[in-house]
Amino acid sequence: MLDDRKLAVLRAIVEDYVSTNEPVGSKALVDRHNLGVSPATIRNDMAVLEEQGYIHQPHTSAGRVPTDKGYRLFVDRLSTIKPLSGAERRAIETF
Repeated sequence: MLDDRKLAVLRAIVEDYVSTNEPVGSKALVDRHNLGVSPATIRNDMAVLEEQGYIHQPHTSAGRVPTDKGYRLFVDRLSTIKPLSGAERRAIETF
């Protein structure tokens, strides 16, 4: 099972990849997310996530991208669902 930090790294990778459609590197994760560890530690966590099939590296010098297994874990355990605002609820009901 993955510890909390590895889950936080996976969450950050999925969020960044979905928003940029670019492979995500360890330095970018440290710069954009408050993970509290060095890029080297993030790279070690990414290696574990890759070994377990949650992310993969498209080529040697690229960052990582989520796999189907990584997306599934994100949806099942890591994503947060915010409640609908009144305006969003009305828009859905109207539609």
